[in-house]
Amino acid sequence: MNLLHTGKDLLRMNELAAILLKYGFADVIRRLGLSTPVEHAGKLVRSSMKPDMLRMGTAERLRHAMEEMGPTFVKLGQVLATRVDMFPMDWIAEFEKLQDQAQAVPFDTLKADIELSLGKPVDNLFARIDPEPIGVASIGQVHSALTRRGQKVVLKVQKPGIRDKIDSDLRLLDQLAKLAADNSVELRRYRPVELVREFKRSLTRELDFTIEGRNADRIRKNLRQFKWLQIPKVYWDLSSPTVQVQQHVEGIPAKAVERLNEAGLDRELIARRGALAAWKMALEDGFFHADPHPGNFIIMPGNRIAMLDFGMVGKLSHSRREQILQITRAVVLREAEQCAGVLSGWSDGQPIKFDQLVSDVEDVISQYHGVSISQLDISALLNDITALVRNHNLVLPSDIALFIKAIITLEGFGRLLNPHFDLMSEAEPLLKRMIRTRYSPVRLAKSLSLRALDVVDKVYAPPPVPGQAAPGEAGIDPRHLERLITRIERGQYRQVQTLLVTGGLLAGAIMLSGRVPPAPWGISVFGFIIFLSSAGWAGWLMFVSRRFLREWE
Repeated sequence: MNLLHTGKDLLRMNELAAILLKYGFADVIRRLGLSTPVEHAGKLVRSSMKPDMLRMGTAERLRHAMEEMGPTFVKLGQVLATRVDMFPMDWIAEFEKLQDQAQAVPFDTLKADIELSLGKPVDNLFARIDPEPIGVASIGQVHSALTRRGQKVVLKVQKPGIRDKIDSDLRLLDQLAKLAADNSVELRRYRPVELVREFKRSLTRELDFTIEGRNADRIRKNLRQFKWLQIPKVYWDLSSPTVQVQQHVEGIPAKAVERLNEAGLDRELIARRGALAAWKMALEDGFFHADPHPGNFIIMPGNRIAMLDFGMVGKLSHSRREQILQITRAVVLREAEQCAGVLSGWSDGQPIKFDQLVSDVEDVISQYHGVSISQLDISALLNDITALVRNHNLVLPSDIALFIKAIITLEGFGRLLNPHFDLMSEAEPLLKRMIRTRYSPVRLAKSLSLRALDVVDKVYAPPPVPGQAAPGEAGIDPRHLERLITRIERGQYRQVQTLLVTGGLLAGAIMLSGRVPPAPWGISVFGFIIFLSSAGWAGWLMFVSRRFLREWE
């Protein structure tokens, strides 16, 4: 294992080890098997902690250590803050406090990089650039500017050399994650290799400002129906992977509640509008702003909202949104086994105790018995589900984890604007519409026709090789397998019924059109009987499949 890729990596590893020792994490270094490589750093920095650190909890000490380690680890902590399935809420709260301890870079230092990136002298592109930044982060900093066309813009510039430093840290993190997985059972439960892989992908995308710009364009297009919502325009002719120029927005930061009151703005309406936009992004579009904290919203006159910073976005595939609908339906209708079935799909191939999972799910959803969608305490429900996921060593898919974190953050934002804010009341109409669409006759017929084709494909599929186990067969609880077999048999029975109904309708229609005798008054008697019987049968199947929708009216 080539942990020390370069001499710089060795120096960086000793620096990180010294910080860990400073904050009392010598045991972590030992568990990673790094005691010998960092022995020199250990001699330089004593492992005894200062008195003020002794009063800190483990999560708080880790947060301070990550801030001192620099931008890569601050960003890692911000990603960990989305993993509500892996860490308890007190740890999540500490990760959320992580702030970049970044110093501003003199603009003259950035000027050469801007010109190299855009291929033109700065003076040819901008009439004025304020040398004092209006925002500083670890990766870049932001300046207000004026284009040659007289447009007020915001100029975001990546700091020189930041990519090389992050690449070095990512190499170390990749190797450290493998060491953690190999040497520590306790650290292995956090799935360090998968976490670092997810983090690396996220941070690499964040270093490319064009990706953030395309995210903004896509969300602006998806939300164009909301006339009260503005997403700053990106000026692509003045942008590149390391430089982004976007429209300047005038308004009041959403977190400045007193200023909103002084301006006479309707905080309750603003909160509802923000929730409406967020639910549409997540559940309807499947592409959403993953960091909806108050700092990313500007409130403009007329209770209009500007949404900023699209470096972190979430994506929910159609199947993921289906799972969210299934869990919501299961909670409202108290279908514990249905909910457990969705959660068990997140076991990452690990054996689970399905009966115990069903029992625990029943305990959770029993707290919400008789509660309508609009009355659900979404934060409490999500916290209960994530606690259940942790207890059964399940792993939330990263997109679901990001969605849950975004929803919890959004509710906190709404409560800041309006203490009586109810996030689910804004979601209820959309959820009802989505569920009606999911179980509509047209959708049902299409799904059944596709399943019928699957059955035909299985008939023509070659027989399995004798003695070869089916994928995923090992490690399945026999009782769980029995339930799955029962569900498959019921599904096949419904498919047969559907095929018979379809065949009867077609046969009846053909006999009626061909006037197959006996046909008094030109109407085929047998054709009429077959068609009418099949239509009645089809109506009954539709009634059975849609009966639970009355619960959502």
